[in-house]
Amino acid sequence: MIMVQWSCEVPQENLKDFLKFVNEKLNTFYESFACKRYELFLPVETKKQYFSFQVKPKTNRYIEQLIFDNIEGFENFIEAVENDPHHKEIVESYIEEFNVSSCNFTIYTQII
Repeated sequence: MIMVQWSCEVPQENLKDFLKFVNEKLNTFYESFACKRYELFLPVETKKQYFSFQVKPKTNRYIEQLIFDNIEGFENFIEAVENDPHHKEIVESYIEEFNVSSCNFTIYTQII
């Protein structure tokens, strides 16, 4: 199992439209490929500090998580996006329409 995860900041003024975009397009878009599950997370602000090293989260920083059976499934997804103008347009809208920035990208493999 492979987990692909990226985290980006979206300007606060674009957050509502970005969440609408996720619900209306991204979820079904990703799952129409070999993606087994797509999830989006936003930080939770708490009144309590649980650890001394805990930092206050940026409320406009999200984490997207996609689950694939294997790395080949993810690579096939990337290839499909790169080769189809419509799919490429959806992915590029992150930057062009919603102005996301400060992105981190990681691929994880399941050990247990």
